[in-house]
Amino acid sequence: MADRHHWARAAMGGLALLACTLTASAQPAQRDIFNGQFGAMEIALPPREAAAQADLMRDALAALPPQTPGQMDIYILSAAFWGEPVFEREASHAAEILEEHFGANAHSIVLTLGAGANPGERRYPMASPNNLQATIGKIGSLIDPAEDLVVLFLTSHGSQDGSVSVLQQNRLASSLRPAHLRDALSNAGIRNRVVIVSACFSGAFIAPLMDANTIVLTAAAPDRTSFGCQPSREWTYFGDAYFNTALRNGAGIVAGFDQATALISRWEREQNLTPPSNPQKYVGANAAAMVTRAERRR
Repeated sequence: MADRHHWARAAMGGLALLACTLTASAQPAQRDIFNGQFGAMEIALPPREAAAQADLMRDALAALPPQTPGQMDIYILSAAFWGEPVFEREASHAAEILEEHFGANAHSIVLTLGAGANPGERRYPMASPNNLQATIGKIGSLIDPAEDLVVLFLTSHGSQDGSVSVLQQNRLASSLRPAHLRDALSNAGIRNRVVIVSACFSGAFIAPLMDANTIVLTAAAPDRTSFGCQPSREWTYFGDAYFNTALRNGAGIVAGFDQATALISRWEREQNLTPPSNPQKYVGANAAAMVTRAERRR
């Protein structure tokens, strides 16, 4: 996400993460200390906060029920990977809307790096690399890969290399690359999926994930920023148009994206936000048919 003429850079120790920028100026190349793997620079939590966080994660995973044989269950993972409150609000609201959209057989979990009013009293487990991997692994262990659907929503700032920035100020820093998500889903046996990414340059997630069993919806083209990530907002532009407007008012997963794209385009023209974000989609045929069946059951 980016506000007009604004870019954010966050650093912890020797690791700097470029959040997003509307300029095309070259940034100095940064060494990948993880050699392409998904990892994080992280400072340990104080003991009581660490224990509370472990309890939150344990309870959230335990609350996910096993799938029901012979019917389609939908598992929803909604994650906010940046500590600013707009992302936590967006992730939590999106999970609620998606669960309502898919009905009784939808089960959601929210991860976030937002601190809330009191960091010691968090509502959600942290959206750390380990927690993301654990959640994907848990969902993979619960589903029937042939009959169940997994919906993932990721929201954060994004980098020009196509990665989603993962940052909790002064404590945790990382980047989620499209290949990281692809490999995690494959390793967990999650075959049928809808991946929705609200971040600058998020169109980069389409090519690595595209296949007949996948729908990928992104807030921006691979070379474009998206808008509306001010901390005081309830939603980013993409979240507001897609979840809060299109899906909340009864549109389908794919048709709602088309409606949201038109609305975002209008907002950007009215506010002279350039270049336009140009949201992108890829709709695999098998995934589209599965989503249609799930939506008909509502």
